[in-house]
Order: sequence, then structure tokens, then C-alpha cells
Amino acid sequence: MASTSAVEECGGHMNLLALQSPTFFFKHLRHFPQQILGLLQSTGDSLQPVLRKHLTQALILLRNRQMIELVEILPVLMELQTLGDRVLRKLASLHIVHDVRRMNLKHRNEAKNRSLQNVLFKLLQDDKESRSKRSLIVLCELYRRKLWDDERTANAICAACFHPSSKILKATLSFLLGSEKMDEEDGESSEEEDEEHKPIVALSREAVYKAHHKGTTSSKRKKQAKLQRVMRGLKKQQRNQAEGALGSLPLQHLHDPQGFAEKLFSRLQISNERFEVKLMMMKVISRTIGLHRLIVLNFYPFLQKYVQPHQREITHVLAAAVQACHDMVPPDAVESLLRQLVNQFVHDRARPEVIAVGLNVVREMCMRMPLIMTRELLTDLALYKKSREKAVSSAARSIVGIFRQVNPSLLEKRDRGKGADLLRKPKSFGERLVQSNVPGVDLLAQEDTEESDEVQSDEGLISDSDDDSEDPKVKINELGCLSDEEEECKEEEGDEATSDSDIQGFASESDEEIDEVVSSSEEEALATESGLICEGVDKKELKRKSLEGEIGPMSKRSRIEGQNGETSNRSLRELKKLLVNQSQDDSKLAGENRQDGDGILSDLDFQRIKKLQAKKAARDALANAGIGKSRGKEELVKIPTSEYMNDRGVNPAMLEANVRKRREKEDRLASVRAGQEERLSYKARTSVKQNKTGGLSNRQKEKMKSLPLAAKLAKASKSRMQKSAKRRLTKQFRGKKAWKC
Repeated sequence: MASTSAVEECGGHMNLLALQSPTFFFKHLRHFPQQILGLLQSTGDSLQPVLRKHLTQALILLRNRQMIELVEILPVLMELQTLGDRVLRKLASLHIVHDVRRMNLKHRNEAKNRSLQNVLFKLLQDDKESRSKRSLIVLCELYRRKLWDDERTANAICAACFHPSSKILKATLSFLLGSEKMDEEDGESSEEEDEEHKPIVALSREAVYKAHHKGTTSSKRKKQAKLQRVMRGLKKQQRNQAEGALGSLPLQHLHDPQGFAEKLFSRLQISNERFEVKLMMMKVISRTIGLHRLIVLNFYPFLQKYVQPHQREITHVLAAAVQACHDMVPPDAVESLLRQLVNQFVHDRARPEVIAVGLNVVREMCMRMPLIMTRELLTDLALYKKSREKAVSSAARSIVGIFRQVNPSLLEKRDRGKGADLLRKPKSFGERLVQSNVPGVDLLAQEDTEESDEVQSDEGLISDSDDDSEDPKVKINELGCLSDEEEECKEEEGDEATSDSDIQGFASESDEEIDEVVSSSEEEALATESGLICEGVDKKELKRKSLEGEIGPMSKRSRIEGQNGETSNRSLRELKKLLVNQSQDDSKLAGENRQDGDGILSDLDFQRIKKLQAKKAARDALANAGIGKSRGKEELVKIPTSEYMNDRGVNPAMLEANVRKRREKEDRLASVRAGQEERLSYKARTSVKQNKTGGLSNRQKEKMKSLPLAAKLAKASKSRMQKSAKRRLTKQFRGKKAWKC
């Protein structure tokens, strides 16, 4: 047997030849990769570990220099991982993953990917457990890195659930349930995985300030580059969290989900595995049923025998039961499971934690299948809202709140709330909603009715103002703007109207902001249509005039008058009448076209629908956040759709009840004393302020900081308006002085 030094020397020579062969000895060593490959294939298991490692490194070097294809060395690398050498196993598996990554870096090489997948799929179906396990680990790692996240790889991984080995079954189930890395037998993981799962350092104000204000120019540049790297990492992390595990879930890509669920359930029924493995199989089956909305009627009676308060991991079993419920399952198949759940968990002798868990599960099941609830059962469950335990009462109230929106007629009169719609019913079993109209047309009709109401109110105001004795004339220039005299009148009127405009609520301001956000992208198009942008006129000047009030509603009036041929000899009242009549005719014509034209909408109507939907979504978001006002009888709490609930898994922790137990007197006294020790001695507020060593207060900073130009102009105009308002006030008569008589 060769000595260690001789083995090291031989390995060094092989690595040297592998490094220099493509550059200097290409003709002489063109068969060198096949020789190393044949040596590893024939005597790889009998070689010394050090020599075998050097041979593998030389083969990897040759592969990196494109002297041999990955398809040729892949079976050898997979076989080397089964020899029990941890260093060699780590080296071979990492090289396969990195090589596939480099292969698909610029674009996906489907031909090479398919040939490599065929090799790994064949090894995955091998009866030898070690080969199947190593191929499964490589496939899962490639799928997790989104290198091979196609349907072929997903179906091959899911098919590993039917492997005769229990270890392969457990590893596959753990990956399908969303585990990011698979636990190996020796409990070790690669260093690259540890680096990927390290938490990203969060940004702080101090770091941002130092990067821009502290140090020299070169140090600032380094700090700013570091901040940019951290920001890129944070954005990537946010994207991954937004995408979630749903986009890369292998169960979504199943070719035959019904057959997969039935086959796995039949194995579960005859399985002799531990309870942990059975629980994982239940979770995978329920997840498949929920994702693809399958019908496996025998699964619910099977879960019924595990629905016991003393059952181990009962919340996970109940989460699987909830996840398997959807609107395509007949209610009769789940009623026995619901009855078992209520009888075992929700009764007077049960502990508060058990009752709260039972009520939470009932709520989740009824959100997915409202038809399984009966009037008598709902009446009994609603009585628990008067419980002294907060977890129990809140769970019962949540059930009542759901049925207020889904089916108020099942509730008692005292639980329905005000304005309950008794005609509201959930969809029957098998019923589907068929769209009979374009979504958003109701918003269009609602806006038309509001505009007609506003037009009628404007007509009434104009008719009332026609009796005035004087009519201020309006001079319109070539751009459709007001003359200087009219601007002065408008400024005087604006000074008087500022006090009224300041007394508006936040709700109206939020509505105006929503309108500005939605319509800001179309200001230029509207200005172009109205004839404001002419030759020789600057756009910035027009925008400034529009903000100052010089160009406003008169632009539309001038456009209307231009269509009629009269632009200079019209009064303000006549222009208002013309504007009202024109808008009323346009709204009537649009409504008649939609009604008489077989419901055909134009492109402008679809654009208006998009804008109205965006405004409604923004208004609903503000209302849900407690800002603004909700219009009509809109519900702030929305029940998610069945598709949304089926796509998302059920977290077992959400079903648990956190009942806060009353602490003993000794514990409470100990916590009080601990707080007294940490607290400083009492001091007066003035002495604390005098001894303060920090900087200025926020109020002092506000007095000292310089205002921007817009704020200065606003402040000056406000003070000018206040002075003019004081001058307009008349002095009160207090009577004639007696000494002046």
C-alpha cells in the first residue's frame, strides 16, 4: 500500500495536469478526462480517500475548463456521494449545483437540462436507498434555488412519496411541506446554505447619516456602497417574502393531483410508520386537496378518529382538516367531522383553551364551507360570546361576525346587528357565479347619476342668480384665460372665501387627494384637448397659471364657446348656462348610447371604469385604515375569497388560544419590585429640564429652521389675508360718551 506522501504527490501531479492540459498539453492530454473518469468508475470505492478526493478535484477542474461534459461525469459524482466520505459528498453535490447554475445563468439550456434530469430521475427510482436519497437531495436543492422549478422536476419529487423506503418518504414530505433545506443523516449542512440563511443587517438612521456626513470622501464612498448593497439585499428579501413559498410549491405542478392524493391516502391507511410521518402525510394530502379543490370523501372520516383534545399535535391535525375543506366538497361529507369537533371541544366541562381552539376551527371551516352550519348549532355557539374568558368570547364573536356577512338569517335577532340583509344567502352546493355584465359598469352608472344631480343643482343656482341687477363681464383672451380686471375680482373674492374653504374635514381632503392621484397622469392630455397648449406658449407657464387659478373652469367654457363660434361677447352667466347644458347633453348621450346600443362600451368608458375602480380601491384602503369616510353601507371587514384561502396554507398557531392565566401574589410583587429597582428616583420636571444634556427640543428647532419658498409664500399670503380681513371689520357703536354732550 502506498504511503501518504506518495499519494499526496500523485494527487498534486494530477491537479497540475488538469490545470495545464487545456492550455499547453491539449493534444497530448485530450484523453486524460476519460482516463480519470474510468479510474473512478472501476476502482472508486477501493481507492484511498485522499487519492479519491484528488482524482475528483482533477475531474472537476477538467469539467470547469470544458474538456468534458457534465452528463458524462454526473453518474460518477452521484455514485461517489454514496461511499460514506463526507468531504467527497459535499464536494460532489456542490459542484453539481453550481455547474447547473452556470449552465442556466444567461438562458435556460433545455436540451442539457433534460438530459441531466433523465439521469437524476432514473437514480431517484432506484431501489438502493443511498442513491435515491442523494439524487433527491440534489433535485430538491436545484428546485429550491429555482434552477429546475419546472413541472418535470416537481412531478419527479412528488413521485418520491411512493418510494418503498421510509427515509425517502419522510424527506420528500418534509420538502413538500415547505422546509427550505433537508436534514441529512449526519446532521450537517453546507456552508453556502448557512451563508444564505443569515439574516440581513437592517438599516439605521445612524448608518445613513454617517455614510453621507461623516469621514472623508473615500470613506463616505465606501459607506454608501455598503448601504447600497444592504438595500439590494433588503429589496430581494422583500421580493422573496412577497412571492412566498406558493410560487415554487411542487404540489401546484402535479399532472394528476387526484391520483396523487388518492394513492398517498391509500398508503396512509395501511401505513405502519410513526405518528409524525402519518401527520406529514395528512398535511400533504390536505394541502393537495385545498390547492386543486379535489374530492376525497374518505379522508374526512379518517381524520375524525384523531379529533380528540388529548391527541398529540392536535392543532396540526385540525389545520389539515380545515385545509381540506372547500366549496366543492359536499356538506354532508364534513358534517360528521364538524359534529365530532363540537362534541369533543366545545362543551361546559372543557377547559377554556380547548373551547377556544374548537371555536376557531369551526370559524375557519365555516369560512370555507358556510353550508355545513345549522341554525341550532350556530345558536349554541353564539352563547359563548358571554364567556368570561377573553379567548372564548372573541372566538364566538368572530363566528357571529362571519355569519352576519354570509348568512344573517341563521342568527338570532339580537345577534344580526342593525341593517342586516336577511335575503343574503351563501351560494348553493355546485353553484357558480356567471358574469352577465362588464365589471365596473355599476360604478360608471353611479358616477353618471351623481353628475346629473350636480348639473341639476347648478341649474337651480344659476336660475336663482339670474335676478341680480349687475352682471360682471368677463374678458377672455386668446388662450382662454381671464383678463386682468377679472383676476382682481377673483382675488378679492378668494380672500373672502378662504375662511370657508379652511373649514373642511379630512374626509373631503382625502377624496380630493385620491382624485388628484388618479387623474394626475392625464392632465397634459386634458389640457391638449381643451386647447390650452398653443403654439408659442410654455407648458410650465400654463401649469403655473392653472395652479394660481388663472386657468381653470374657463378653459372648458372657452372650448365650448369656440365650438359655437362665440368667444368674446358672452357674460359669465351665459357661459355657465352653456357649460351646464353641454355637460347635461353629453351625459344623456353617453347613457343613451350604453342603454340603446346593446351595452357596448367605448374605449373612453373603459378608461373611466379603470379610474373609478382605482379611486374606489384607494377609498376602501383609507376606510379600512380608519382614515376618511366610507360611502354607503360598505363593510370594512372583508371575508377572503375561496381561491385565496385554498391557495394559502393554514397555520396551526393561529388556531391556538392564548389564555392568560392569573398570576400569584408573590409573582406580581416580585415584578413590581423589579420595576422599582430599575426606575430612577423621583425628580421634578423643571429640574430634569434644567439638567438636560441633550440638544434643542423639537419646538425650538421648528422656530429656528428655514422654511421652503412655497411655505414662505403661503405664510405671507395667509398673514396678508388676515390683515385685510381685520381692515374690513367695522367698529361697533358703544354709545355716546356722557362727557362729550
